[in-house]
Amino acid sequence: MKKLLCIAVWICFTNLGVSQAIFFPQADYADSASLARAMPILAKRVIAEYRNPDTSALYGTLYRAQIVAQEYTGAERTLAAYSDVIEPDSTFRRSIAFSYKVYCRVMALKEADRGRPFSDLYDEAFSELFRPLSEKEREDAGFFFTYDLTEFKKTLDELIASQRNAQSDSIALTPAVALCKNYCRWLVYATTGTLATELLTKFENETYISEDSVLVKTADGGTVSLTVVRKKDAVLPQAVALMYTIYPGFDHLMAREAAMRGYVGVVANTRGKRLSPDAVEPFEHDAKDAYSIIDWITKQPWCNGKVGMWGGSYLGFAQWSAAKHLHPSLLTIVPQVAVGIGIDYPMQNGIFCTYMLRWIHLVSDTKLTDWNNFQDTAKWNNVFAKWYRSGSSMRQLDTVEGRPNAIFQRWLDHPSYDRYWKDMTPQQDEFSRITIPVLTITGYWDDDQLGAMYYYKQHHQWNKNTNHYLLIGPYDHGGSQGFPSPKLSGYTIDSVANIPISDIVFQWFDHVMKDSAMPAILSDKVNFEVMGANQWRHVSSLEKMNNDTLSFSLSDSMSDGQYRLLPTTPGAAGFIESKVDFKDRTVIEPTGDAIDAFPALLDSVLHPGKKLVFMSDRLKEDMTISGSMKASIRAAINKKDMDVVVDLYAQMPDGHYLALNENVQRASYAKDRTTRRLLEPNTIEQIELTNTFMTSIRLTKGSRIVVMVGVNLNPQWQINYGTGKDVSEEDIRDANTPLDVKWYTSSTIKIPIWK
Repeated sequence: MKKLLCIAVWICFTNLGVSQAIFFPQADYADSASLARAMPILAKRVIAEYRNPDTSALYGTLYRAQIVAQEYTGAERTLAAYSDVIEPDSTFRRSIAFSYKVYCRVMALKEADRGRPFSDLYDEAFSELFRPLSEKEREDAGFFFTYDLTEFKKTLDELIASQRNAQSDSIALTPAVALCKNYCRWLVYATTGTLATELLTKFENETYISEDSVLVKTADGGTVSLTVVRKKDAVLPQAVALMYTIYPGFDHLMAREAAMRGYVGVVANTRGKRLSPDAVEPFEHDAKDAYSIIDWITKQPWCNGKVGMWGGSYLGFAQWSAAKHLHPSLLTIVPQVAVGIGIDYPMQNGIFCTYMLRWIHLVSDTKLTDWNNFQDTAKWNNVFAKWYRSGSSMRQLDTVEGRPNAIFQRWLDHPSYDRYWKDMTPQQDEFSRITIPVLTITGYWDDDQLGAMYYYKQHHQWNKNTNHYLLIGPYDHGGSQGFPSPKLSGYTIDSVANIPISDIVFQWFDHVMKDSAMPAILSDKVNFEVMGANQWRHVSSLEKMNNDTLSFSLSDSMSDGQYRLLPTTPGAAGFIESKVDFKDRTVIEPTGDAIDAFPALLDSVLHPGKKLVFMSDRLKEDMTISGSMKASIRAAINKKDMDVVVDLYAQMPDGHYLALNENVQRASYAKDRTTRRLLEPNTIEQIELTNTFMTSIRLTKGSRIVVMVGVNLNPQWQINYGTGKDVSEEDIRDANTPLDVKWYTSSTIKIPIWK
């Protein structure tokens, strides 16, 4: 039957011609009633005209158009085929697009029995599809009812406004498809959203006991709020999976995820969030508050005395923060993509990022989480570009944005890694007392990889007998926390890297707290995927990731329009001179979203901006880069400081460039992040970049290694004018004298490899 459906769809979509425009007069969307009458007609035309060689995209568009066209039986068949294409070998297939499957079923029931109330029909259809699902499938189905109807309506209105502004009585196929898909989304959720929420609650109450208003007093008088979810049929006390978060809004969902997996799920909000009456002060109270939270948990009758912590980003930081004052019942932590407070955020290697203001508003403007403002990427990119072009100081960024912010200013008061930051996480001998098992998870393109690896390295430095595992692969910040994206900004990850990281987290919990087997992928202490080789490697330490080093020097000779990256140090040290005019703000270095490091990971061209490009000869044989690049930059400048940028790329034999990592370093903090040491003007200085991103990739014969070196000129970071003053106080008035840099060819780039 499925094959017949595929054939029928294929014939339909390959034999019909493509119209240049579809008749869609202005009167059809003059008001909501007119639009409701017109959309089924438009959808039928879309069904006839639309084709796409990508089967998943084809079915994903087709079922939505069929719903709008009121062809519900056809939509059900297409949804079944769509599920098979997306997840052919997974139980998740029954949960895919669950909200749309229920809608199709209830509309089919309505056609057969028009006398019954819609709510009764929806109850019957929902129950028929939901009851047979397993717990995991129910959890997955529930994700399709986490939505923002206001945002759906806003998007739909914008599409209609765009068509209205065109002042045409026809619509091209592409906007017609977008209009059908968004109209379908708004229609389904506006009609059924409330009913679905009530039914999900009803079914959940059959299985779980939930408490969402728990308040816990901390040792110093603060208040934190908790959500607790546990299984109704649990007879004995259970181990607890604790998530400690500053992002309320998904508390119940995440607590239920843990309960579904055989734990009591507890989600604790940081002080000041959700039900807490206190002020929101990110990072500052978490270390001490965590002890009080865990202490309260262990005194509850449903807790068996075992607690494990999990979660990513801020939640990863919160676990290390909790380990600073280690509660005896905290048996393990699984910090994913952990923020290294004071290490890689809000400043990275001594350089504050402008993104921190965007994030501060996300978590501090409301008791919940202001996702709408945070996700307005165009707004924030415009704010940062406006600030950059204005030449205002970093201190003025919040004023430029229009909302002065005390937390932002407080952070700028601490440009060094001082006591303010150190009090938030373990230090030295505190690391030595962390003897519990730890699993660190991060990715090669994780924004917080430097933070995750800082904790990993510090733990090993101060405790020689750690039980600490590492899992790292070709993941970004989000993918490292749950389900990796098969494709990242143009780069397709290896198939073996596409693993369910959330499952591994709970397999680890089962191993530590229930004495089950170790997750299979953790066959040694360091577990990393070699990109391009489609292979996981497992070694006992970071040092075993590589067994040799490629040493390059910068060269002032050129080949094919680029400076050469030479495998040996030249006999006589020359230099390349560059001038940086900080007054010139006419060009902003290319970047993607303000959150992202690169405009694209895989690109046909480089985007060096004003950085110098150094390119190696083509590799004569296959080679694996594995580990962290180290750069020793010898330079002389006419000022007292500069912010160095060193980007590492690989050029593939076909000419495409793969961005491996971007590294920034304030020269005055290169020797010691706790103390600023200004440079001597017009004196050769050695600037070491050692806190750099790690990667692992198999490069084939004919590839090149590309290094870009320069000075930061990017609105993602504060601008260092080199006066020696507090960089946050400098502005365009400090740019009268350009920065002159002599990059010496005795500078070296060391890249770890595996032979």
